[in-house]
Amino acid sequence: MSHRAVSNKAKILIFAISFVILLYGASAAFSAKEAYKELAIFMDSIRKIHDEYVEVPDMNKVHEGAMRGLFEALDPYSTFLTREQFDELEKRGAAGSAGAGMVLSKRSDVFNVVSVQAQGAADNAGLRPGDYLLSINGEEVGNKSLFEINNLFHGAPGTDVKLTVFRGNQTRPQDIEITLKESAQVQVTSRILDGNIGYLQIASLAGAGVEQAKVGLKTLISAGADKILLDLRNCAEGDPAGGTEVANFFLKEGVVYFSQDRNGERIDVVTASPEKFVTDLPTVLLVNGSTSGAAEIVAGALKDHHRAKLVGEKTFGVGSSQTTIKLKSGAAMILSTAKYCTPNGTVIQAEAANKAGIEPDYTSPDTSTRQDLAVESYYDYDEGDNDKYRKVLEKFQQIQLDKAMEILLDAENSSRSLKKAA
Repeated sequence: MSHRAVSNKAKILIFAISFVILLYGASAAFSAKEAYKELAIFMDSIRKIHDEYVEVPDMNKVHEGAMRGLFEALDPYSTFLTREQFDELEKRGAAGSAGAGMVLSKRSDVFNVVSVQAQGAADNAGLRPGDYLLSINGEEVGNKSLFEINNLFHGAPGTDVKLTVFRGNQTRPQDIEITLKESAQVQVTSRILDGNIGYLQIASLAGAGVEQAKVGLKTLISAGADKILLDLRNCAEGDPAGGTEVANFFLKEGVVYFSQDRNGERIDVVTASPEKFVTDLPTVLLVNGSTSGAAEIVAGALKDHHRAKLVGEKTFGVGSSQTTIKLKSGAAMILSTAKYCTPNGTVIQAEAANKAGIEPDYTSPDTSTRQDLAVESYYDYDEGDNDKYRKVLEKFQQIQLDKAMEILLDAENSSRSLKKAA
């Protein structure tokens, strides 16, 4: 047997052993018998590739492909990065803090836009929630992870990113160029609406968004608001800590959310702190399909504690924590290690898309109106002109806002009637 053959077999053995170790760590739920069966199949496949593939295979690429496949079979938020990929991503992150002002997700192996911040880079370029990404800078996205794709939209201000996207009301893909820009400094807007309703809109729970929300809420109360309309539509940025703090503004005590491990056990229960409580005024919360992540922690907590009624559409359904594990080779694993649940035990990020997210107490618009607006949006659109689309979107959002105000005012009138009767 030649030295080269021995060397190749040694490489395969080392690769197989490393994979065995990883597979054991990722599949503790398997019985020993099942695990050995799966490993035998894998090792036999590696031998066949090495010995019988039509060309001499690059076993490093085979290794990377196997690792990627392993993580892609888990969820969209877990991934494997080679040393080169991990180094490149770190360099890109250090290049600048500008971004596209949008949040992406991956479902059924397709990258789609969850949320677009108003006046952000993506919004200015004409990107919309629901758009599907086909390529970035001429390169197809199919073989990339969500982590890699997200990092392509961060870098130095002024960086241009060319996209090819597809949306439901078009018959062909559309090319869009995004120029990265710094996130808006103001993430929260507030005003007093008719009926002394304090309207608080939070665009993002990242960065200064949480502190701005606290200031905005207190300002509304000082200005005479006796009811709160909290708008978390299109809010998809931020971490669980930010979501917890905003929920805490409306909760004196109790569970805000908890993490659940692979066995369904609670591993981290996060509760409200009395000192962070701000108000017990009647509250309605606006949500839609672009309400995601930290905002869903707020929505789930306020709904389950009967602290607020939810109006709008079902939220998107993102709620898991990831751990980055650096390997000795310089490669890295990003692994989902827990899922977030609302106080009543609803898993925010369910495997099936139709079970993910949080259902509103009142769906708005109703089915008939929704269909009419969908038809108007579908046919009344010229490529490159977003004006008609925005007008339909404004109608949609106004209907939801009117419904939320109606619920707040009806609740107030009912309360007054009860007091008079007493």
